[in-house]
Amino acid sequence: MNSNAGTMESMKHTRVAKGMAMVAGAVLSVGVACAALVPTSAFKEATLPQVKAMLGKDNGKVSGNTVTYGKTANVVVAAVLPGFPFPSFEIHHVKNPTLDFPAGATVNFTFINTNKGFGHSFDVTKKGPPYAVMPQIAPILVGTGFSPVPAGGKFGYAKFTWHPAAGTYYYVCQIPGHAATGMFGKIVVK
Repeated sequence: MNSNAGTMESMKHTRVAKGMAMVAGAVLSVGVACAALVPTSAFKEATLPQVKAMLGKDNGKVSGNTVTYGKTANVVVAAVLPGFPFPSFEIHHVKNPTLDFPAGATVNFTFINTNKGFGHSFDVTKKGPPYAVMPQIAPILVGTGFSPVPAGGKFGYAKFTWHPAAGTYYYVCQIPGHAATGMFGKIVVK
């Protein structure tokens, strides 16, 4: 075999090895693999006014990395907004903030999924981090479960209401790899 053929064979093996490594990496790190599935710019432009209108209905007050609510809380949560890292939640223009509620509040959550290629969840649990790549987060107290994926030029969203007792809770995305790589936050109820 001449040196040119040997070099080409070596390059072929290198490409195959790199391809296999990329597939294995995608399978093992689902959260990172899904990052490529963010909406196209045309989709973002079409849905952003809708998302901004819904985000404006949040009635919390921001102080640092905490958003504080009163007895009737309207919490609007978005996943994968432009300018925010994947995976994360945005609440009141803050990445994964701590949410502060009075005990017995009526908490109305609206969860918006702007990720056109993939679903998310927004669920509340008592289990704190760290979270496994393949999460078995139990018990889930309330939440959306697997949220609708945007379709037909519209974003997906889900709503639920919660009446929390005093304690510490966490909001999480249960899609494999998401909570493990940062898609979670803390809830304090006093």
